[in-house]
Amino acid sequence: MRPVDLSLPALRSVRRLAFVLGAMTLPIVSLGCGGSPTAPQRDDVFYLHGSGVIDKNQSYEVYFPKLNADENERLPRRVGVGVLDGDVRLARPIDWYVRDADYSPGQRFISYQSPRQFLFSIYERIDHPEDTWPDVMKRYERDCEDQGAQILAGRMPVATANAQARSYIVKTKVPAKPAYHSYAHEVLIRSDHRLLLVQVVHGENIESVADEMATALRSMLVY
Repeated sequence: MRPVDLSLPALRSVRRLAFVLGAMTLPIVSLGCGGSPTAPQRDDVFYLHGSGVIDKNQSYEVYFPKLNADENERLPRRVGVGVLDGDVRLARPIDWYVRDADYSPGQRFISYQSPRQFLFSIYERIDHPEDTWPDVMKRYERDCEDQGAQILAGRMPVATANAQARSYIVKTKVPAKPAYHSYAHEVLIRSDHRLLLVQVVHGENIESVADEMATALRSMLVY
């Protein structure tokens, strides 16, 4: 990742994704309020080998063809996958690859690398799904403070395909020589059964990839 420019043009570019997330996801909030659809049976999916395989005996993704989408003038071809043991489904670009993952109970996550220079990671939080939004957001904001991150904007309402969410823009100091700052969009997502944090770490200019990031988020089904 390249160091992030802290100039005004760079901040405008960062805020571009917040606008796209809101514009693309707010019209489907009503789906989230209606509850999650029934998860497909095991027979409806099969293990997706090739990209996404960290261990030869295990894949961290299962194929979910109902979410497949063709390439268009703004987005690459997308493939539907189930992650976190099938508890989350999304349509991801075919050329993303799994950078890291851990499905240990209580600390499940998966992190993707896009060839267009950003990371898209999904972390399961330990918050109780019946906690109120104010409690969830306060706990997350305290975590950011404890980690030395600065929240530039927050509590922006967005949504996935079947869940409500709140978006933040976060600046973090990266320990390096010389030290620099990175930007991320971090999105808290809650369903009836779990809470997630989606973290999108990106470079100084997101104009060309904002739709890709937002479309992946918008496609997510959280069970």
